[in-house]
Amino acid sequence: MDVKNVEIKVSGLEMVEPPKLSFKVEVELDKKIAKEAGKDPLLQQEFQSQASEILDQTKKTIEQKCKVFDKLFVQMVAKGASEKDMKKQLSGLNDAIKNDIKVAEAAAKQGVQATWVKLQSKRKEWKSFKIKIFASIAGTLAGLAVSIAAMATSPFSGGAGAAFGIIGLIKSGVSLATDIGKLAVNIDQAKAILVKNLLVVEKAASNKALNATNEVSAAIFQEFLGVSQPSVKTCEGAAETLKAKYAQMIVKVHDLSKNLNKILKEQDKLKKEFLAEVAAKLKKHPIKDKKGQLVMIRNALDTALDPSYQKVQKAITDIQTMYADTRKWADSIKQLMKRVSELSIKDPKALKVFREGLKFAALALSPLDGNSIATKSKDLALGVGGAAGGYVYDKITSKVLDGTVFDAA
Repeated sequence: MDVKNVEIKVSGLEMVEPPKLSFKVEVELDKKIAKEAGKDPLLQQEFQSQASEILDQTKKTIEQKCKVFDKLFVQMVAKGASEKDMKKQLSGLNDAIKNDIKVAEAAAKQGVQATWVKLQSKRKEWKSFKIKIFASIAGTLAGLAVSIAAMATSPFSGGAGAAFGIIGLIKSGVSLATDIGKLAVNIDQAKAILVKNLLVVEKAASNKALNATNEVSAAIFQEFLGVSQPSVKTCEGAAETLKAKYAQMIVKVHDLSKNLNKILKEQDKLKKEFLAEVAAKLKKHPIKDKKGQLVMIRNALDTALDPSYQKVQKAITDIQTMYADTRKWADSIKQLMKRVSELSIKDPKALKVFREGLKFAALALSPLDGNSIATKSKDLALGVGGAAGGYVYDKITSKVLDGTVFDAA
């Protein structure tokens, strides 16, 4: 038997190029029976069948090794194995194939010898004759579909910077939401203090015997001498605190809104950069269905990021509602500011009008519920914070690459 360049065919290989085998088995017969045996096609068929069986077994063994190593190479590429490590494993595959060839040569000799013994048992006249068997199997080296240097790539990093930035934005967002809650409570408290101060000071100012702000103040201090009690000054202080904290809260609400929108922009950046790297790696990868892999990874990326995207989107909706609620406080605060400023009226005629206005001063104040906003801010902080886990880069890549050619599992 003498065959050359027998191909090892394995379906589904992505990276390994199997070797080719040249298989040769010779049987040297005793001259006395060589002539007779040469005329016996059945004798030749027995030897060839045995040799073919060994060849088929060898091919199957090498095919299985190629499958195992092919999967290994795919995993190594996905993990960013070095060129040195890739060469080491390729050398390991070829060493294993060389060993299989040695085993096959020995098996071919043993198989043909066993066949001859079997034939001798049927042909008694051949029992005294011996044969010489020569088996030789040569194989090319297994290779890889593309160069090792092209396949040995670094781990995924596309979009990693954006993912890290998003987590930073989320932390900042949680801090802003917490600050908004604290400010809401402070504003509520400042309003309560101011209203109580105004009630006392306005009552004193309504005294017809008083006709100037300094007299109002004097009357208050005379009534509450030595005791820290409401005065024009305390009203002005409380009013400034209320106004300043409200302004701070509006700024922080705006900042949080911008912060959340930045997260969505960074997510788009993350997706764009990640898919660009996927496309670049697929270009070097030996897999044929590159488009299918890209679509699979793109869909998986959308699925992985969607829960976090929805949390951020909900937070944006909530902050818009919160902003609308806090803007309603403006009228109430404006009315309180007006009442404070009118305490400084020095014109007697204007003071008379002011006294009349005091009858309605405490009416029609818009509701201001700081505790409600604080609760909403806490929920908002929890919602935004809950999105952080979805942007951990290692978790994203693990989910997205699962089941693809880059799956390192």
